[in-house]
Amino acid sequence: MARWRTSGSRTSGMTLLELLLVMGLIGVLMGAGAGLLASVDLGPRAAKGMVQGVIRAARNSAVARGASSLVFIDRNARSIRAEALEVVGTWHFEGQGEVVRGAFEIDGTNLGAVSVEDGYAGRALAFPRNSHARAEVPLQLYSAFDLSQGFRIELALRLDGGGGGRVLALGEAVGIDVNDEGALSCWFAPLVLDSTEREMKGGRQRFIAPAGSLVPGTWRRIAFQYDRREVSVELDGVRIESTEELQPDGAPVWRLESPMVIGDTQRGFTGAIDALRLSAVTASETAFLPESVEFAADAPKQVCFDAGGNLDRGVHREPAIVTIVYKDGRTAAIKVGLYGTVE
Repeated sequence: MARWRTSGSRTSGMTLLELLLVMGLIGVLMGAGAGLLASVDLGPRAAKGMVQGVIRAARNSAVARGASSLVFIDRNARSIRAEALEVVGTWHFEGQGEVVRGAFEIDGTNLGAVSVEDGYAGRALAFPRNSHARAEVPLQLYSAFDLSQGFRIELALRLDGGGGGRVLALGEAVGIDVNDEGALSCWFAPLVLDSTEREMKGGRQRFIAPAGSLVPGTWRRIAFQYDRREVSVELDGVRIESTEELQPDGAPVWRLESPMVIGDTQRGFTGAIDALRLSAVTASETAFLPESVEFAADAPKQVCFDAGGNLDRGVHREPAIVTIVYKDGRTAAIKVGLYGTVE
């Protein structure tokens, strides 16, 4: 039987010369491909989505937290960031004894105040006439209580009889007072710079509600807010006007350097407090456009959402348009509708 014989030099596989030729071809192709990818700027393709994402995040925060939020656009720096209120502390005063229990294990000390059953929701913390009682919570020890960029204080307050006094004070930074006529006075101290650029505490900016805003024996929900744009106060969800002209000028809030004190040790505030909640303005990480993209000259400096996630009608009378411009002259517009939709 005949048998075919194969040459020993023709085995299955490649010779060294063939292998070198194949590797050379692969190197040429990979080099060309790398050069092609390097010439493609993927940044502009993602720029519009990045801007939309920051704006949507601010709007979603407003809806989730029931508080206003802002988007800041810096055309010179080609940057965008969102700011929103975040709850950093709540106290419902349900417990009794010397410890004032708070959420997030932020507790304080009761120094003579009385726990009463007829609170706004459950029990409340009451300050009898001429007791000079108070409660203290050492907020200055917690980094979350940075109020420099803005804050919102919400509480239920009841006056018991005549007389006024300090309801609460967050160190020398923020406070709420009442006077003998039932007028509400909310204040904050701005951080200012002197002639040598040294930081110092500025004069208090006061928001004073009309006399009779608080009626003895009646619970009222109070909300006091400052977001470096404006100061606002709400009574039972209704925004009221101040009897004084404020000039905050966008200044940050003075540092919190001492405890939050509820009650007045000097004048002896007479009344009760319940459902206290404190929020601070926090900012997202700043996002930057790629070098080949910039904001258009007519891009708004701010996009402001109200507590419902709609555009703030006090700032925006029509939809907000944020336009970005590409290096080749193309443009892309991001439209924010009056009801907060981002397109």
